[in-house]
Amino acid sequence: MRKFFTLPLFCAFSLTAMAQKTPVLQPYGKVDQADLEMKDCDFEKGANAMVLFDHGVMDGKAGLPMGHHTRIKIFNDFGKGAGVVILEYLSTGYDVGIADIKGETINLENGKIEITPLDKKQIYKEEIDKWHSALKFAMPNVKAGSIIEFTYREYPRSVWNFQNFIPVRYSEVELNLPATIDFKSIPHVKQPYVKSVGETTDTYQVRAMANIHSMPNEPYISSRIDNLQHIEFIGVNTRVSTWPKIGKMLINANDFGYDLDRNLTNEAGIIKKAKELRSADEKIAFIFDTVRNSMKWNDRLMFYTQDGTVKAWDTKSGNSAEINMIVYHLLKKADIKAYPLIVCTKNNGKLNPANPTIFLFNNTVVYVPVDSTKNYVLDASGRFNQYNVIPKNILNSFGLSLDPHNNINFAQRDKDNEMVFIKNDEPAMRSISINAEIKTGGKMEGNAELTSYSYNKVNALRLYNEKGQDKYLDTLRNSDNNLTISSFKRENMEVDSLPLTQQFNFKLDLSGSDENYIYFNTNLFNGLGKNPFFSDERFSDIDFGYMDNFALYGVYKLPTGYKTDALPKPITIVMPDQSIIFKRTVVEDDGAILVKYVLNHKKTIYFREEYQDIQGFYKKMHELLNEQVVLKKI
Repeated sequence: MRKFFTLPLFCAFSLTAMAQKTPVLQPYGKVDQADLEMKDCDFEKGANAMVLFDHGVMDGKAGLPMGHHTRIKIFNDFGKGAGVVILEYLSTGYDVGIADIKGETINLENGKIEITPLDKKQIYKEEIDKWHSALKFAMPNVKAGSIIEFTYREYPRSVWNFQNFIPVRYSEVELNLPATIDFKSIPHVKQPYVKSVGETTDTYQVRAMANIHSMPNEPYISSRIDNLQHIEFIGVNTRVSTWPKIGKMLINANDFGYDLDRNLTNEAGIIKKAKELRSADEKIAFIFDTVRNSMKWNDRLMFYTQDGTVKAWDTKSGNSAEINMIVYHLLKKADIKAYPLIVCTKNNGKLNPANPTIFLFNNTVVYVPVDSTKNYVLDASGRFNQYNVIPKNILNSFGLSLDPHNNINFAQRDKDNEMVFIKNDEPAMRSISINAEIKTGGKMEGNAELTSYSYNKVNALRLYNEKGQDKYLDTLRNSDNNLTISSFKRENMEVDSLPLTQQFNFKLDLSGSDENYIYFNTNLFNGLGKNPFFSDERFSDIDFGYMDNFALYGVYKLPTGYKTDALPKPITIVMPDQSIIFKRTVVEDDGAILVKYVLNHKKTIYFREEYQDIQGFYKKMHELLNEQVVLKKI
């Protein structure tokens, strides 16, 4: 978990400062008149609030924790949420979590400065999990025009975020560490520093950035936390300095290793039935489905147990770790090679294999290496997860695999606990087959079949469950009121090895048609929606999640008395690196229009710097998708 403190409108808070022209840091309580009178952010117009400065000092030589000073300007009522502060911190094994909080709200009333201090009695502590806690407080007398500031000390952090979810005028971090620390800073920034002192391996460093745009919500962003401009510090936290040490600690923990192999009520029947199945795949699927279908996830995403696997199994309810540890236990009993895999979901940040830490983990799943070419990653806590589909929220990330049954020289043998890169090189398939007839008077009637594999199946099942059938059909119609769907049915919802098929009839009023011309689009039910990349600027990397192959086939019978007046031309467009290909073929044959669309994604991750290529490709593709067939009355 990388969130060290968050505000309701923005999280993963940075620490920064800057005056109008020259970045400056100011002492607590000293505020410029210009900042009090400021009405808007000059480099991001329309912002509701702005971090004036955040400043952090990590002085290890003095034996002190990290000191923070944060100052925020509230521009309007929508920005008042920044006055509710949540300071999240590591709360295990440290003398100092967060201490010495001091805060105040500064307002300009009738030309005079009015200061309202934070009442420390209004600071509340909340335990998040066994590793993390938070201090929460609401700054007093916050209104449009206020400046709020607060200072505190905390245990040194391993990440410094320059960027925020509101604009940041100035951010500076200073490090002064003992020479005995094997230390390195790794920058993840996209704009230049305004101050840079020391090399990345020096124990004294200063880094500062200015005028940093907020991190907006953008389509296909995998992790807001990882996309913030930040510095990663390796060597600051040496409590658990290697993956083998972390693995050994977990195996010996009562709420982890102890629960991996506890016998469950009536497990013998499940194990006996699993062993009777012929193939490893059948055994894995049976055990996975048995646990997934019989247990209810309590919505707690955790990598350790709370009530234990035995109680979770008996009550048929548990957190994600308890459910998946039960899967692991039953697989081992059925003689399937399996390992607990501790992971960090994408929205929580990505693990760096070069920077061992236990504090980012938030789930335990099951790693099953079937053979040298095939492996499964199982998460039975998700109702629509499948045994043969790696959960999308951990794709393209690392997890820590443990071998609890090989404890000989455990701490010295990396192969007994290793970082596994979780990937899926097989594209998820999706196809649509349409057979329709164009009627005189501008009507279309026909039937369609949608076939969805892998992630596309999981997505469709989850969306149907969330929305219900009527609203789900609205998404298939793309909310087109001229289109109606009837006789809808689904097959293979519960069989992981088979694709989901959806069949239905439809009728469509072809708007814009008249007595001489009929216009229609051959691109129905594609699920692509509107172009998601319409913005001219991109602030985060693009993560499509998984590779995807999509195909649409259509046959449209022409009405008597009409001929083709205009057909979209066959065309192929390709990304510069050939990672995305779109092909369109439209031809007339024996009184029918035959259509084929193909869209293949061969890569999942695109860096922000590649955005112009992505934007140009999608703009052109959606223009092509919207081209119509025109029929003329003879």
